[in-house]
Amino acid sequence: MEYNQKVYIGGIIKLLLLAGDIMSLNIRKMFVYVMVFMTVFVLGCTGSGNMTSGASDVGVVITEFMFDTPAVYHKDQVNLWLVLENQGAKQVAGDTSVFIYGQTISTTNKSWQVFGVPSLEPKTEDSNMDSVTLEGSWKIPNYDFLPPQPDMGVPGGVATFEATMVAPELEQGESTQYTFYTRVCYPYETSMLSTVTSSSRQEMRIQQDTSAVENVNTAGPIHVNLAGQQNIVARGSTIPVIFTITDVGGGFSTSMGTVCASTPSSMDRGKVDVKIEVEGVILDGSNTMPYGDANGTPNCNKTVKLINGQAEMRCSIPVDPNQPTREYHIRAVAEYKYYVGSDAPITVDYISD
Repeated sequence: MEYNQKVYIGGIIKLLLLAGDIMSLNIRKMFVYVMVFMTVFVLGCTGSGNMTSGASDVGVVITEFMFDTPAVYHKDQVNLWLVLENQGAKQVAGDTSVFIYGQTISTTNKSWQVFGVPSLEPKTEDSNMDSVTLEGSWKIPNYDFLPPQPDMGVPGGVATFEATMVAPELEQGESTQYTFYTRVCYPYETSMLSTVTSSSRQEMRIQQDTSAVENVNTAGPIHVNLAGQQNIVARGSTIPVIFTITDVGGGFSTSMGTVCASTPSSMDRGKVDVKIEVEGVILDGSNTMPYGDANGTPNCNKTVKLINGQAEMRCSIPVDPNQPTREYHIRAVAEYKYYVGSDAPITVDYISD
């Protein structure tokens, strides 16, 4: 009996030791897996990729465009609402134009009618929207479209439109869906700030390091990024760079000189005016810098045409080739008019009097 107890106890001890070995092995394996994961994670995070931060795709947005009911009986009244808000980082650069279209509006019973005068808030004196047909545009002054101030809890500027409509008369048994559309055109600006380090060939041989290019955009529907990740080797008084301009807002842009219209020409769509500054000097071909080409700066003021929402712009940045290493602070400013739109469907049903 005593022998059996010793054997039994010895077996338990061996099992415990074996379990400890297995646990130790599993812990070692787990440690190896964790180290491999952390290595991959760190390598993935510290690569010389192009970093973009501080960007958002909002400017003026349509927060509401709808009727106060999805269906109405013919000849009844219904309210149409439109609410706009500036959610971007910039004040709107000029008057915003708002167009409402899609249905015939007149004084006859067979078409939609406007009951009374629409409430437009705010409205400038040069608004040319007809209060009977809603043709033309409703103008919103830029000082009512200030950007939000999140730190102070202040939202962006808001504009509202309200019209009481009378549904058209239908024939007995009819039921028809109508859709109204709105198109908003507002002038806006996106600023991108980037820092590029340029080194001479000799300095690059000594340091053997690289630095990422960080692009910081203000919130807006057009973004600008400076392509490239590594230190740039100075080979003369200028270095070539490439800017990418991208539409991220879901609408479309036109150049600042294009007049807002409900249906802008296809030739005008997708255009953006871009200008480049280095150390606060605009590269327009006329200004001179304390380094680089003494004959003047390169002309980097251009209007680009976006294809499938993107375009490239090449530019030469003046640099000082006599310094082994220097940072250059580059600002790209994109100016444009941007269009956003929405629709408001409603069903009209016949009802006997």
